Order: sequence, then C-alpha cells, then structure tokens
Amino acid sequence: MSLLQAVDLVKHYGGDGVFFGGGRRKIRAVDGVSLFLSRGETLGLVGESGCGKSTLGRLLSRLEEPTAGKIFFAGEDITAWTGKRLRALRRRIQIIFQDSGSSLNGRQKVGAILEEPLANFGMEKARRRKRVLELLATVGLEPEHALRYPHEFSGGQRQRINIARALALQPDLIVCDEPVSSLDVSIRAQVLNLLHELKKRFGLSYLFISHDLASVHYLADRVAVMYLGRIVEVLTVRGLLGNALHPYTRALLAAVPVPDPQRGAFYREAIQGEPPDPGRPPAGCRFHPRCPCVRDQCRGVEPVLRDVAPGHKVACHFV
Repeated sequence: MSLLQAVDLVKHYGGDGVFFGGGRRKIRAVDGVSLFLSRGETLGLVGESGCGKSTLGRLLSRLEEPTAGKIFFAGEDITAWTGKRLRALRRRIQIIFQDSGSSLNGRQKVGAILEEPLANFGMEKARRRKRVLELLATVGLEPEHALRYPHEFSGGQRQRINIARALALQPDLIVCDEPVSSLDVSIRAQVLNLLHELKKRFGLSYLFISHDLASVHYLADRVAVMYLGRIVEVLTVRGLLGNALHPYTRALLAAVPVPDPQRGAFYREAIQGEPPDPGRPPAGCRFHPRCPCVRDQCRGVEPVLRDVAPGHKVACHFV
C-alpha cells in the first residue's frame, strides 16, 4: 500500500484579476497530477522554477486546499479533512522549507522553537526539555545551542534546526522543499548526508523537491519530472542518467554544469526558450514550443502519462 497518493490533483490560482484586453488570468500551478510514494521511499520531484513543484508539496502536506482531485495518506482520503483530523495529520506529515532563516521565529530561542510543536500536542514540560536535547543531538548540534537565537547560526545549522523541528513529532513523511538549494556546496553535502542517515534510522519517507539533479540522484529512489503543472516522466533514480526518455528530462540533464576545460570552468547546455505562461499553457504537449523533437501531433494532442517499462512512465507521443 502506498503511504501517499495523489489522484488527478489540481490547484488553480486567480481568475478574478482583470488584465489587458479584459481577460481573466488563471494560474494552473498543478493541473492533473497523479503519483504515489511508498513507505520508506524517497521520491524526488524535479523541474524548473515555476513548474508547480512547491505547490504540489504544499497540497500533499495539506497546507493548501486543492481545487480538484484526491489525496490519500496511509489508505485514507485526507482531501477534505478539517479540524481535529487535520490537526492529527500534522504529526505524521511535516515539511522543511527552502529558506532556513525565515522559517524560524527570530524572536524565539532554538529550545523554544523545538518545544513549540511538542507543547501543542500536549507533552509535559519535563519531557519536552529532554526531547529538545535529543533532537539537537540527532541533527549534530550541541545542548547549549538551545539557548541561542536563529540569527546566531550559519545557514547549514539553521537548516539542521528545521530538520530537528520536523522530526519532533516523529512523522512518517517529510516534504523537503528545496532544503539545500540556498547552502554552499560543502554544507549541502553535509545536510544531504544527514537526511540520508535519518531516513535509515527512523524509517522515514521523503518527498524531496529540488531543481538540483545531483542532490536528487544522491537521495531519491524514484524521480518524478514536472513541467508546467504536469508530470511528464516517472522513473527510478538508476534510470535517470541512462534511460531518461522525455525530451524535457533529457534537457534538464544536459543543463547540469560539467567541468570542461575547452569551454571554461564549467559548461552546460541551456534549455532552449523560456517556459510558457502558466496562465495560458500551450495546446497539445506543453513542452512542444521548446522541444527539439516536436512534430505536428505534439501541437494539437496532449500526451498521456503511460507505462513504457516497469516503473517507468512517460508523457510523450514519440518515445
């Protein structure tokens, strides 16, 4: 049984603002996404900025309400949960945000930040204090760090605090929304190693959202590639480098910087063109205006995400 599953999930924004020409603009951030995440698995979610990755993460963690579709967690339909049921779900699904600084209350000391979710769910004070020390040790911080404010830490240390807070209630699933993108390369590797160790130690499941394919390749078991609100390819992480079939996935791989002394310190092949307006996605395949393999059918018929091999799905007419 899947731990988490989305079925035809949709999230549209706007539709009320009037723009030039009198048209009403609606942003199709997530536009019919279906995927699943197994217990103990890391699913990487990749794509360019603005493709809907973070919105999908907030929908799946029930921080936002979907426009349409269904969300299942541990076999239960959680799409319309409110009140006590939604509050109880917060213990089982946590989220780590990209900006390690703004996601922490700068007026609170770290100990109080880590105690807050424990107090909200009724843990007595003595146990909270002990749990805070356990959490700090788990993420590689010292007991005295509980008495400091977030601004006294480096970016990597602040992200460790965010990870500790996500672990506080012993969740089943953590949504990692670009958790290392703002960190230096060496610090990024340390945080990725920590996430990997915590997964094994506590049997966690991750939805790991990133535009960095190297990080996804290191941490994920499977990868879902997202473009303009749709999933265009799902495959194992082993198949990502050698068996990616969708032209967009291949373009993302080609855009990864690689050392090349002939062309400069690092060279990458940029994806052609700019992403289309998410308020007015192209007819047919949404990637066709930028696709090097475009044909007439791509401009008029939207491809369906279909199985091409065990564990491998692609939304392309010509794979």
